[in-house]
Amino acid sequence: MAGELVDDRDGRTVPRAPTASPRVPAPAHRPAAPAAVRPTTAPAPITATAPITATAPAGQDAPVARRAPAGQDAPAAAAPAGPSPFRGLWLLLLGPFLSLFDAFCVNLAAASIDRDLGLSAFEFQAVAGGYGLVYGLGLITGGRLGDLHGLRRTYRTGLLLFGLTSLACGLAWSPTALIVARLAQGAAGAVMLPQVLALIRVRFPGPARPKALALYGLAMSLGMVGGQLLGGAVPAWDPYGLGWRPVFLLVVPLCLLAAVLTGRALPADGPRDPSRGLDGTGVALSALGFTLLLLPLAAVRDLPGPAGAALFAAGTLVTLGFVAQQVRRDRSARTALLPVRLFRVRPFRLGVLLNFTLYVATVPFFVLLGLYLQEEAGLGPAAAGLAFTPVAVGIAAGARLGLVLRARFGPGTLVAAGLCTVAGLAGVLAAVAASGHGPHGPAELTALLLCLALFGFGNGTSVPLVAGIVLERVPAADAGAGAGVFTAAQQLGAAAGVAAGGVFLYPAAEGDRLTYVPALWVALAAALVTLGCAGLLVSGDSTRTAA
Repeated sequence: MAGELVDDRDGRTVPRAPTASPRVPAPAHRPAAPAAVRPTTAPAPITATAPITATAPAGQDAPVARRAPAGQDAPAAAAPAGPSPFRGLWLLLLGPFLSLFDAFCVNLAAASIDRDLGLSAFEFQAVAGGYGLVYGLGLITGGRLGDLHGLRRTYRTGLLLFGLTSLACGLAWSPTALIVARLAQGAAGAVMLPQVLALIRVRFPGPARPKALALYGLAMSLGMVGGQLLGGAVPAWDPYGLGWRPVFLLVVPLCLLAAVLTGRALPADGPRDPSRGLDGTGVALSALGFTLLLLPLAAVRDLPGPAGAALFAAGTLVTLGFVAQQVRRDRSARTALLPVRLFRVRPFRLGVLLNFTLYVATVPFFVLLGLYLQEEAGLGPAAAGLAFTPVAVGIAAGARLGLVLRARFGPGTLVAAGLCTVAGLAGVLAAVAASGHGPHGPAELTALLLCLALFGFGNGTSVPLVAGIVLERVPAADAGAGAGVFTAAQQLGAAAGVAAGGVFLYPAAEGDRLTYVPALWVALAAALVTLGCAGLLVSGDSTRTAA
């Protein structure tokens, strides 16, 4: 019977070869059997390794399945005609775009929200950081919910919840109402986002998957940049006198439309397995552990040093207990919240670590640059948002050209993308250090914009390549949980990066100037670690290919 296996050597998910047809007596004057024709397809850059098989005519043994080299696609048999999996992809891409858009829009809309609602320091931090905190806590659980209740069904539910909570944010009449709505919005995003990667893993086989992942990475990156752009521009435009509120209200019709159309565009989920249930103990332990880990990072300047250290230590212990509990469930063949066995696969571990360090570098970079352009360069929120346009252009180019470069130059493309990210960050750091209060002339401004475009190109190329490496090691039954781990690493990295950057950004004495250069060094150091992870990941793939 056909089924899925995970190769013990590198963790790649491969289909089981079909059983050979039984031998039957041949007729006396049987015509010569036609030779099996194997259609040729160009190897995709990052896909699951599949056996190459051909079906023999009756009376002949089926050919022995051959395995394609690691990191390459095997030529596939001609697929029956059917609707293209890309037909409903744009509906899936709304999920990552909106979840990142609403995470970043507050960075530049915060001043307008503060003027309207009169936020205290604590309320301001809760509005800005509460979404990310709950979002990060729920991603692993949200991913497993998709495995248990159906990926399409869970994605549609997440879209509806995200639309309703965005409406609540846009209509908030007080700081408390906005905080509660933002926390609920983070939970809805955690239900929605992991299903997108999982559906790409399941619905896009072979060469189609890298293309879908390239568009996924583009949607995520443009969500970050779009949040910065519109978060500053919309309050400045003040449409219909609503100020910052359209930043959230614009999301509502998109979510409702996508939820309706997804039910028509994507195939229905398969039958659910009643023997698989949600690990309630694991959910509680993961939520408590990640809360204790993320809280001192999110409030690093407000918690006294000993209190923050104690919370972080407690979170580490609870998280270790969670991991031990998950290992026990996995060994006893019970459904675990965390796909522990996947961490035994080296490319999966390195891919998740690379994703973590990439967001340690990327997210604080966006936050720091937005602050710098407003506080030091003297730009308004709208102009500061527009300054991120070169990043968007670079991301779009990287997502479009990454697959072409990967097919032409091989796995080393990921290292080259990491070098672009490092070079772009280093260039911005040098420009900030040299100019002090912002670029003073056309030459300095042009250099800064080129560095931003280079940074965007590196990110736009890296994200889909890393996602492909991780997803091809995840069996379909664990697609949701695997995607939850991948996205949770992003959020934890973002929180750690913002906290670490904040430690160096704010001066020791109240009233002194913010120190952007040391904070940007934190992002650059994380980008260098990301580059090292990319090198290890590529060297492992190259070794397997040579073998």
